[in-house]
Amino acid sequence: MFALISYPIGEKETVPYKIEPKPKLIPKARISKGDINNTSMLEMSVHGGTHIDVPFHTDPNGLTIDKMDIQDFIFESPLLIECRKSDFETITREDLIPFCKDLEKADFLMIYSGFSEYRFTDSDRFINNSCGISKDGAEYLVNNFNLRGVMVDFLGVENINEGLEKGFKAHEVFLARGKKFIVVEDGNFKHILNKEIKRVFIIPLMLVGAEASPVTAFVEI
Repeated sequence: MFALISYPIGEKETVPYKIEPKPKLIPKARISKGDINNTSMLEMSVHGGTHIDVPFHTDPNGLTIDKMDIQDFIFESPLLIECRKSDFETITREDLIPFCKDLEKADFLMIYSGFSEYRFTDSDRFINNSCGISKDGAEYLVNNFNLRGVMVDFLGVENINEGLEKGFKAHEVFLARGKKFIVVEDGNFKHILNKEIKRVFIIPLMLVGAEASPVTAFVEI
């Protein structure tokens, strides 16, 4: 059995950061208007909605989406943890230590903070007051375990406004290390809490030269 852990892409369904446009599906031809078929154009940020960041996002010498291998997006030993956080709070090393035994066996970590509850009920709060992962939390994960990726249910692995002011430290720890690693942001774990998760699939558009891509992400449960 499979379950989606990504959100649909649409003007109402996608919550973009304020400097990015909402996605638009632009009709180019419609049968209802006399055209022979229906065709559309898609306009959106590669960081829109549930999306993947790869090393080129923070490392000028890092891999772009099209340079990754398909197996880099498939995970055989995923781990979902619950670590609830509120406005501006961070997930720290101390928060993660209790999960160390499970992390030793994991290749992909999904963190449910509960902050996704505000995604549709209070989008301004979801965007501007987002929780995040601290630098020491990110360092704990990459220095002690064999993870190949992290996925969170908030807008970015760190609060974007704070990142613009102080630097994207968690992003840099995860991505700017000369290794293959993915960060998946704005995930939807609502339907897989308390489920046994077998595998995770993070499917991006293979965009040439891109540092990120929207994804369809799903799990086998």
